[in-house]
Amino acid sequence: MQHIKHIIFCLIIFSNTCFGKEFDELFVVYDPIDNPSKIEKSINNSFNTMIYRLSGTNSPSNIWKIINAGNSRKDFIKSYSIKNIENISYLEVNFNKNLLISKFNDLSIPIIGKSRPVILFLINIDSGLSDPYFLTFSENKFSLDLLIQNYLKQSASSRGVFLELPELDLLDQNEFDNYGKLINKYKYISDKHDFDDLININISKTGIETWSVSGDIEFEISSKKLDGLFMDQFTELTNVRVNELLQMELINTKKVNLVNVSIQNIFTYEDYKKSKEVIEGMVTTKEININKFNKNTISYQLSIFGDINSLTNEFINNNFFQVKNSSIENLSIDLSYIK
Repeated sequence: MQHIKHIIFCLIIFSNTCFGKEFDELFVVYDPIDNPSKIEKSINNSFNTMIYRLSGTNSPSNIWKIINAGNSRKDFIKSYSIKNIENISYLEVNFNKNLLISKFNDLSIPIIGKSRPVILFLINIDSGLSDPYFLTFSENKFSLDLLIQNYLKQSASSRGVFLELPELDLLDQNEFDNYGKLINKYKYISDKHDFDDLININISKTGIETWSVSGDIEFEISSKKLDGLFMDQFTELTNVRVNELLQMELINTKKVNLVNVSIQNIFTYEDYKKSKEVIEGMVTTKEININKFNKNTISYQLSIFGDINSLTNEFINNNFFQVKNSSIENLSIDLSYIK
């Protein structure tokens, strides 16, 4: 009977339809800065972003909980420096993971791990000036395109999620050109991507000065008011979907478990050092202790926040490990290290 339960649990873990990805730099925030005298403002902005990411909500209530508890924003910063990325100056702020999680724990604020949801946006635009097209990050053909692209990039960074537009290659375009009337383009594109949620929107010009929006957002409006109304509704829709997905990933920091983790394919000291570093960087990891080292396999006992499901999800979506087995009954996970 126990064997059957174990098999059922493994099937649940490995047939999970969640396609979340690991948000690598969860504890690093890049805030645009146009003047070194505004570092203090950028530090405050970065702190707010960090709290939004880790808590899974963009409500300022958690920020004020932390500040009102007598904490300075700078208390949680390990280092910061100005970095130039694509000719734009940013303040790169590195936050102290352990101190943040400890404070969240003290204030009973749930956290979200590095495994983050993916939302795919299929936005079909027909401006009447050219053939209809799906919006990508590669190009923009009129003002609304750029507004959508910039919002998705900013919001993805702020919330610590993946807000994606499709990238279409020449083969895709040839298929559309040759078989456009026979292909369900939405299904064709969505089948090529892994995602947790899909947002479909059609934007088309229906008259000299009128536009129609349909799909997950619906309205008709004059050209002059299109950008403002669309971005208001688009922002609201995206926030609702992101909040719903992140709420499903909340980790209760008041709940602590011990999990035995075995890692195969550890051949060198560098393998050991890197694999241990990755595990220590996971949000769910509280403490890590070596149990034994046997040939090319190392065994740890991890003290974790939340339950084994949260830890398993972080391993599944990490590029350095392959999950071979996970047992909720034995509180154990078997991994293979991927170089």
